[in-house]
Amino acid sequence: MSTLSNNSYTNPALIAVPAVLAAIGLAYTPARPAIIAVAAVVALAVLFKPLTLSLLRTVLLAITPSASVAVAKKSAVAVASPVQTAFALNRKANQIAQTQPALAAELRMRAAYSAPQRISKRVAVPAQAPVQTAFALNRKANQIAQTQPELAAKLRMQAAYA
Repeated sequence: MSTLSNNSYTNPALIAVPAVLAAIGLAYTPARPAIIAVAAVVALAVLFKPLTLSLLRTVLLAITPSASVAVAKKSAVAVASPVQTAFALNRKANQIAQTQPALAAELRMRAAYSAPQRISKRVAVPAQAPVQTAFALNRKANQIAQTQPELAAKLRMQAAYA
């Protein structure tokens, strides 16, 4: 009598189970370090999910920036409001006022005409004794620059040639 005739091993599937387990063990043993490493990386990614998502988004944006960002940058460079232009002209005029007063006065005049005009309820500066110093003219121009830009530009022009 053979030992395979035992009643516990009569089913052929039960005979194949230890052989299949041995084959899986042989295939699993060399791959065990890689599987453990992948499992550790996945566990850390799940643990730090917000950090992982932000890193993935950063890499994606570095590779291909979104179209809306590029469109916004192009439109921001191309469009300049009159108020921004006036501020830029006045800033440049203030930078060169000491070395080139005539050019500074002209830049201030252009800034006054490029800014949107406001209707002012204030009246023009009353005619007083003529102010002689450039400092006094510029101070008066700075006081009325927001409400009466044309008159302020004229005063700055006078200050440039005073």
